[in-house]
Amino acid sequence: MIVKANEVGVKVAHIPLVYLVFNIVSVLFAIPFGSRSDKIGRERVLVFGYLVYAAVYFGFGYTRDIRAVIGLFAMYGVYSAATDGIQKAFVSDLLDQNKRGTGLGIYNAILGLTLLPASVIAGVLYDRVDSSAPFYFGSATAAGAALLMAAFLLANRRAPAR
Repeated sequence: MIVKANEVGVKVAHIPLVYLVFNIVSVLFAIPFGSRSDKIGRERVLVFGYLVYAAVYFGFGYTRDIRAVIGLFAMYGVYSAATDGIQKAFVSDLLDQNKRGTGLGIYNAILGLTLLPASVIAGVLYDRVDSSAPFYFGSATAAGAALLMAAFLLANRRAPAR
């Protein structure tokens, strides 16, 4: 995203300011999204977050406008606020209390391991297709994640009580 910002005309000296927009939005919305997930369920907030990610990445792939890039960084902050803490809370909710530390460790290990192939795929798409391809790929995978989480939500809603 930083490379894309520079590609559309954001000067290198101003990149930290664009990234600051992301951080400010993420901080402002993290607590409200966490509170919302406590009320309506983590899955719903995560579906929303993944859809925001899909839209943001599609926008990064499509846009050539500096103002749009700044807006997309702000929306990326919304995605971050709606998913970062909520995913960990969701994983914690699925685990027995005496297994939460181990479960969160496994979650973070899997997350770290999947970032490597994702980065390789993005690099190959960037080099061999074009600079928009990794964003479209990321958008599609995020939309897929939203669909899978929605299916999980629906399946658990229909599951008989134990």
